[in-house]
Amino acid sequence: MVQCHMADPYDLLPYTEHAYAESRPDNLRVLARLSGFHASVGLTHDAPRVLELGCGRGGNLLPLASAWPEATFVGVDRATAPIRDAMRIAEAAALSNVSFVTADFAEAALPVDSFDFVLCHGVYSWVPVASRRALLERIKRSLAPDGIAYVSFNTLPGWYRKLAARDWLRFAARSSFPEGPRDALRWLSEVVSVEHASYRQDLRAVHDRLVATDAAYLTHEYLAEEHHPVHVTTFLSEANDAGLTYLGDALPSETALELAPDDVRSRAAGLGVAGALELIDFALDTAFRRALLVRSDTADARRFRAPERLDARAVAELRVASRLVPVEGSAESGVGSFQGAGVTLQAEGVARRALQALAVAAPRSIACADLARTLGDPLELVATELYHLWLTAPGLDLHLREPDFTTTVSARPRASAVARWHAIEGGPITNAWHQEVDLRERIVRSVLGRLDGRTTIDALSTAVCDEEAGRISPAEAAAVVAGSLTLLARSAILVA
Repeated sequence: MVQCHMADPYDLLPYTEHAYAESRPDNLRVLARLSGFHASVGLTHDAPRVLELGCGRGGNLLPLASAWPEATFVGVDRATAPIRDAMRIAEAAALSNVSFVTADFAEAALPVDSFDFVLCHGVYSWVPVASRRALLERIKRSLAPDGIAYVSFNTLPGWYRKLAARDWLRFAARSSFPEGPRDALRWLSEVVSVEHASYRQDLRAVHDRLVATDAAYLTHEYLAEEHHPVHVTTFLSEANDAGLTYLGDALPSETALELAPDDVRSRAAGLGVAGALELIDFALDTAFRRALLVRSDTADARRFRAPERLDARAVAELRVASRLVPVEGSAESGVGSFQGAGVTLQAEGVARRALQALAVAAPRSIACADLARTLGDPLELVATELYHLWLTAPGLDLHLREPDFTTTVSARPRASAVARWHAIEGGPITNAWHQEVDLRERIVRSVLGRLDGRTTIDALSTAVCDEEAGRISPAEAAAVVAGSLTLLARSAILVA
């Protein structure tokens, strides 16, 4: 009998490559601390073991391995081509603390109770129900007793408004419409009558999102055979069956109950954790979650349940970094404006002075206790102010550790080998904080790709001048290199 094996769709078209800052182990430790889950991994263990299921070509795992050399990383993916690429990048970057395995997550030969962190982004909603349960069981078996898992998934009701667009795109693909899928969706949104304005708007929103992304996102997010958004209660029930307990969300600013309207909070009383989360999702039309899970046996032994509110006082034990920049001349009335991370906010009093001090230190972090001493304010007050800023506005980040990077441009500057590889070969550039940095200028990426710690600044200028022969002078090339290095230093991309 001849067996026919279908090619894995991720071998035929690898998925978009990204780093997810919210999935970094340091963030998971911070959330565990704020949630009152006092795991030893979060407080004393600085050489953790990290497993990523569905790692693709290492867009998330490789920058983590580069920024955290004391830790050990293992990536698993069933698709052969992405794993081959990940191994090639790891070898080029000379990373000895990361390995990759081609296997189905349920079948991979992995040690039990071994990993302090298990990451799984973009898998749960894209596999059949039976595979979802096997995935969660694998996570539970892989987690150390104090371990923390990160699992993202598409949720209802937020995805209800996108499912019509998904079904249409799949119909258009099967029916061989002369237009490509994006154009077929645009055509549908245009022929929908104005009487159905909300439906038309929903279709157009998906179309505009697809125009801004590549074919891989369209294919795997909207055309895939398996794609199952679920209610959060379904996810939590399946996690519970696998022996996992909900800790919280990796981005509380998007789902925290304390940010919901008063009436939502009052109705959530008495519903329990799962019921309250479902209520929030209906009130906020949530379409995506990043759940954090711990082993149920550990949670039961500690009598731990996810709190309704995080512990603001715990910020006093953490480090704080800001991506918010003061708007010049805005503090004359005592109220300062700050911009960054896609937002503009106003702050006064302790919050304003804290943001100003953090902006001076950026991209470095400051221990909250040190910041309070600098400001001359009570530690508890500073911690509370920073907690509310962190929860309500993007651009403020909490940490337990500061990775190795430098803000000083040396005579022979160096960047991480993973960032250099992506600068040369293409792909997103990730800094030491595991944040993607938007570097679109070709010359800046060219400079970054040469920062091996052996090349002098003069040699960089000569290389840029040769590369741009006839377009810029040697003096202009030197200025471009200087500006590029300053930008990379401020972006936490240079390493010591």
